[in-house]
Amino acid sequence: MLHRTNGIVLHTVKYSESSLIVKVYTSEFGLQSYLINGVKGKKSKHKSALLQPLSLVDLIVSNSNKSGLHRISEINLLQPYSAIPYDIIKSSIAIFLNEILYKTLKEEHADSELFEFIKNAFLVLDLKQESCSNFHIYFLIQFSIYLGFSPHGTFSEQKTLFDLKEGRFSSTVPSHSLYLNKRNSALFQEFIHSTFANFHLIQISRSERKEILQALIIYYQLHIAAFGEMKSLNVLEEITA
Repeated sequence: MLHRTNGIVLHTVKYSESSLIVKVYTSEFGLQSYLINGVKGKKSKHKSALLQPLSLVDLIVSNSNKSGLHRISEINLLQPYSAIPYDIIKSSIAIFLNEILYKTLKEEHADSELFEFIKNAFLVLDLKQESCSNFHIYFLIQFSIYLGFSPHGTFSEQKTLFDLKEGRFSSTVPSHSLYLNKRNSALFQEFIHSTFANFHLIQISRSERKEILQALIIYYQLHIAAFGEMKSLNVLEEITA
């Protein structure tokens, strides 16, 4: 049976001379692997540009309960990006967040709220006119809510440290070193309560941004099994420094 769904392309791998296996996070079926034929060649009806990481696509797919590998019968762009492919800061952030999504999205069931959050996030990144240097920090903190390990508590004069292991603001220094200092904990709180419309207004230095980003990677490593290292982190830090 054929189904129509929107999707976000996460990764492609060569299957044969003219076919690819494409991992797509879909609005109707969650994370799925699809076989797409006829990708190469003059008569190809599928353009490779549609399969770039984070492409927002409209799909007609055949999903079989008997196999983990399904087929795409038709694919079209849902909405093309106008800035991400050409802006070095936006493209570096997109590459980094694509790696995050590939490491974290594992569920093969629909989560329409999560899909809309991710789709809207990249449309904001693409269209935003103000600085996007804080975008990945804001995204990671908000994304953790959907993944089930959202930060708990509130920064205050009594609770000035964010404990990465416990995922909450603390009034005492933890027995381990995995926590944010007072200044970075206050910034962390600002990101928690900001929105896509105003995250760029948070006043943060380059060193603070780097420290919080590295702490967020640790936060994800602590709460997601086999998360591993981030290959795109160094490039992103260089571009947004």
